[in-house]
Amino acid sequence: KDFPATRVAYQLHLRGPAINVKTACSSSGSALHLACQTLRSGDADLMLVGGGRIQPPLGAGHQHREGHALSPDGYCRTFSDRARGMVRGHGMGFLVLKPLERARADGDTIHAVIKGTGISNDGSDKVGFTAPSVGGQAEAIYRAYQSAGINPDTVDYIEAHGTGTPIGDPIEVAALSQAFRRFTDRKNYCGIGSVKTNIGHLDAGACIAGIIKVALSMRHEKLPASLHFERPNPQIDFANSPFSVQQSLADWPRGAKPRRAGVSSLGLGGTNIHVVLEEAPPAARTTETGRADLLLLSAKTE
Repeated sequence: KDFPATRVAYQLHLRGPAINVKTACSSSGSALHLACQTLRSGDADLMLVGGGRIQPPLGAGHQHREGHALSPDGYCRTFSDRARGMVRGHGMGFLVLKPLERARADGDTIHAVIKGTGISNDGSDKVGFTAPSVGGQAEAIYRAYQSAGINPDTVDYIEAHGTGTPIGDPIEVAALSQAFRRFTDRKNYCGIGSVKTNIGHLDAGACIAGIIKVALSMRHEKLPASLHFERPNPQIDFANSPFSVQQSLADWPRGAKPRRAGVSSLGLGGTNIHVVLEEAPPAARTTETGRADLLLLSAKTE
């Protein structure tokens, strides 16, 4: 009651929803999708989105069972002919989301721009609860680029879910290809990789980890290698797809268009997320005058 009415409304406006999301491996991606909707609807001005997996004892390994999802040799070999499963990782990741114009007006450091998100469920297309489907994944990817108003023909890199399973990897590339083919017939122009080859699978934080990797790649203008890949899984038709595995560190130069990338996150049970990212706009130059600034200088000699 001690504040003017405008201040009270502003304070209430900052208090957005607090939601605990659980869609297995796509949990942080689902939370990100909901957070973007919240910002667009004006229900909040800032959202904190995160997720991860920390399961003690941290130094313990895992027991491999043939046909299951965990790697027999402790390596995640995404898209490789030697791929036999994933490795669990431990870690948390968080993103602070704000509307772009507000972030620029506030002088925030902007690491990347979320242009659009897509979400779907495999539904009855699944042959089993844990089995993914091409159609369900392709629908989420297609919706993301529709939402972003961006043609995948202009995307340079895909950060895949990429768990390194002999069944999941071919389905994911087939779904990406199916969605991209609705826009372009180009072949092998877009790099693809997975941060799970570096840090393992962070479960609920997998999507956030992928977005952080892509945002840092844009900032440093480099595409990092997807590790432990030698020859492609023979079930993946890379030759006729838009993709090629990012096998080594490469420059990511800015061309006539901004750097763009997609991040996929696929959940056990079929909740699929795809996020379209674009590099941050150049920082605005400030021309403030009439303000005194203190310059602090420390030196050993004159």
